[in-house]
Amino acid sequence: MEIILIELLLWAGLIFFFWALRDGLNQAEAEMEKHELPQEHAISLLPSFDRPDRLSEPIGRYRDAQIYRIAFFEGKAYQFQHILPWESFSFLVAGERCIAPGLVYAMCAD
Repeated sequence: MEIILIELLLWAGLIFFFWALRDGLNQAEAEMEKHELPQEHAISLLPSFDRPDRLSEPIGRYRDAQIYRIAFFEGKAYQFQHILPWESFSFLVAGERCIAPGLVYAMCAD
């Protein structure tokens, strides 16, 4: 009889523990949602792809896309710099443009 009573008390304590844990996690989730940034202010980790006006001098391929040595954006020449892998969280620096599927072009010096 004593063993059954002890076991019932342990089960009741475990159920109370899980109930309190669930309640606390629900409150934490509500707090996080309350402090979440609105969607228009969120920063996208994925690069936005630019559309070149003109491309010249094919030099290779990447993910079924042709890589060109020179790309023209808004009348300015950009030279192929590197590939921005899909898995990376890299950002573009000033003077760089990215076209799908992650080909990065840097503004030419001339």
